[in-house]
This record gives sequence, structure tokens and C-alpha cells, in this order.
Amino acid sequence: MFRIFAFDAGVLVGAGRGLGDGRDCAYLCDIAVLPTYQAQGVGKQIMARLLRLAAGHRKIILYAAPGKEGFYKRLGFRRMKTAMAVFPNPEAAVAGGYLEA
Repeated sequence: MFRIFAFDAGVLVGAGRGLGDGRDCAYLCDIAVLPTYQAQGVGKQIMARLLRLAAGHRKIILYAAPGKEGFYKRLGFRRMKTAMAVFPNPEAAVAGGYLEA
């Protein structure tokens, strides 16, 4: 439903996308910024645009890469108690910090 691309001199440096049903739930996903462009506001701008586009949904959800939760918390996101997932390699997901053991 939504897609954002960030460029610097024609080079793709960040992106994000959102899926939504237009009313109840929007899911922001695959938000990524090249490491050399992180901590420069690129991710914050991508998120601001995605949140504007997702406005009007009853809830907006995402899941963060381990260690990046603080970034999303500063944007108003809060940890969910009931989120669950199925991964094709659960052991790797546990080792990567995505799943509880």
C-alpha cells in the first residue's frame, strides 16, 4: 500500500514500506537505511512519511530488528505483549534475538 525510497545523488540509501487494509491495521516493514546514512535523520524521515500515509488506521504495527527498538520507541511505538511469529528456522531466529527460546 505504501512505499518510500530515500536517495542521495541518485543512490538508494533507504527504504520502507507498509501494508494496510485501509481502515483497521497497517503494518510497516522492511525499513532499512544504509549504515553510512544511519543516525542522520534518513530513517526518521522515512518513518514520518510512512506514519502519515498510514494515518487513519486503528493500529499501526511493526517489528524491529533486535537493538533498534529504541529508535521506534522515540517515534511513539510501544512493545506488544501478544506478538507471535513463525520463522522457517526458529533456532536462527532465537539466536538473532527475534524469538524467545
